[in-house]
Amino acid sequence: MRQILIAAAIALAFSLFGTKGLIKILAGRGYGQIIRDDGPSSHHTKRGTPTMGGIIFILAAIVGYGAAHVISGNSVTVSAVLVIGLVVSLGAIGFIDDWLKVSRQNSRGLKGRYKLMSQAGLAGIFGFLV
Repeated sequence: MRQILIAAAIALAFSLFGTKGLIKILAGRGYGQIIRDDGPSSHHTKRGTPTMGGIIFILAAIVGYGAAHVISGNSVTVSAVLVIGLVVSLGAIGFIDDWLKVSRQNSRGLKGRYKLMSQAGLAGIFGFLV
């Protein structure tokens, strides 16, 4: 239980303090949200909002987990490595989706069926390995 609390505290601190820095980096590079002109006018205020923010949460979870194991001296479990691999893989799909939106300068990323097929494929691989 103590190890979980340590991991949660470290991940929380990492995400709270790291988010502001990541937003500055992403906004500075121009990785902002693209809003279609035919959408509601209220959505135009979101134009330029940095995208790819899930990066910080995935990193925070990995850093928290790893640091808690280093502090407590416990070994890393195979099931945890598989779950982290699944989270990173699903995050990579989200990253690709956001990257396509930013690089193409439009609001279309991956097609929905490709996202769902790749997520289902990764879940199937994870289920097979577990």
